This record gives sequence, C-alpha cells and structure tokens, in this order.
Amino acid sequence: MQDIHLAVEVMVRAFEDDPLCVFMLPNKKTRLKTLKKFFYLYGELNITNHNGYGVGEPLTAAAFWLPPAETGVSIGVRTLFKFIPLILSPYLPGYIKARKIMKQIDRLHLKYAPEPHYYLDNLGVLPSEWRKGLASQLIRPILNRAINEKVAVYTDTVTRKNVALYEHFGFKLMEECTIGGSEITVWALLKPLP
Repeated sequence: MQDIHLAVEVMVRAFEDDPLCVFMLPNKKTRLKTLKKFFYLYGELNITNHNGYGVGEPLTAAAFWLPPAETGVSIGVRTLFKFIPLILSPYLPGYIKARKIMKQIDRLHLKYAPEPHYYLDNLGVLPSEWRKGLASQLIRPILNRAINEKVAVYTDTVTRKNVALYEHFGFKLMEECTIGGSEITVWALLKPLP
C-alpha cells in the first residue's frame, strides 16, 4: 500500500492519452484529475485484494491482474463510500457516454474467455521507461503461473500498438472490433491453454 501514490502516477501517465479515456474525458485537465481519482480507488482496491503488481525502484510500472478464482474484486462498505467522489466527478458522465464500448469489451471478454482464466485488466509503464523490459516483468510471472495452473490468459486493449506487445508474449488476436459512433477499436487477445 505504500506504493499506491506511485502506482497512481504510473497509471495516470500511462493512460492519459488512451483512446477510451480521451473519448470518455476529452478535456485533458479534467481527464488527468479524474484518472487520478479513479486509479487511486481502483489501485487501492486491487492492491488490497492482492491483484496489484509493480516493478522499478522507485515504481515505474504497474499491472492489475484478476486471477481465475475471482469473478470481481471485493468491495467493502468503507471502500464503497470512497467511490462517491468518483461517481460525482466527470467519470460518471464519461462512463455513460462510453457504455456501448464497455458492453462490447465485456461481450468480447465473455466470448473468448468463458472458462476460468487470468485477466490482465490494466498495465501501465511510464513513457520514459518503455523498452526496458518492465512490461515483461509484470506479464511473464503470471503467464508462467497460468501454464502451471493450466488456465488461459485474456486481455483487451483499445491501443493498436499494444497488440504487438501482447502478441510478443504469445497472445493471439481473437477479434478486432470498431465501435460505431466512437472511432474506438477494441482488440481482444487470448493466450490459450498450454
């Protein structure tokens, strides 16, 4: 938990120009403030549930993985109240605006990974630290765990350049889907059972 502030900074920097985030929150200043709120709460939730991972000293890359046994992260009442400021922020109108995209992301996830699997929900590396092997340090251990447990690994992205990164780790592009009215493309990627 002592790294939460660093993890938030990594994720905000990594997602500040993400196509879905830009679609939801077109104003950059508002987007950065809202992403900071979102990733603080989401990061705290994932770290508390042992689904957050980070590398670098100081922290320069982070990932949130959902393991096969979990269908979602556990939210206690205290944590639920922490989400109220986020709900009252520009996040909620942005989420409503992106609802069609979110439904498509969920549909693809269910279509290509209906069985228990590891899900790479978010991966962020500070732009200054790209091409230094940090993503590998956050992906390979979970891929090895998936091989040992004989389960698939799934992820999705709305950023074209990420497709090649995931394919490098053995993910197969299952579907490319452009969402009408948004100019957002979702790429569904699966690393099947070994």
